[in-house]
Amino acid sequence: MQGAADDLPADVRAFIASQVASVVQLETLLMLHRTPERAWGADEVARELGIDRGWAEGQLETLCQQGLAVCADAGQGRRYHYGAAAPLRATVDALARAYAERRVTVIGLIFAKPADALRAFSDAFRIRRDKDNPGG
Repeated sequence: MQGAADDLPADVRAFIASQVASVVQLETLLMLHRTPERAWGADEVARELGIDRGWAEGQLETLCQQGLAVCADAGQGRRYHYGAAAPLRATVDALARAYAERRVTVIGLIFAKPADALRAFSDAFRIRRDKDNPGG
């Protein structure tokens, strides 16, 4: 798995590590990316991705906070469209290509993150315990 992930561009790996918390968030971002001229409502995103409306809205709001989507209140409710800041556009383009060509590798990177965090937490606990109990 590690070798396959290393084949992805470094900026894509870094973006996944720092910005992508779930496959649903990635799918939401890439859906907006594919249709930059369209403004989506949370209900539409939920239907398109087959997820709960509240979950879709949470993903969209997160993308707005990250500067990857633009959120605006409109007559028909809050609307969202792709709006990655200029420095991130090339990375999101590369991520979209990587996901289309190497979906399993990209998903593997996303799922590897919690395990790494859990392992780091576990290691920190073990080290702390060892310091507290020098004999064992």
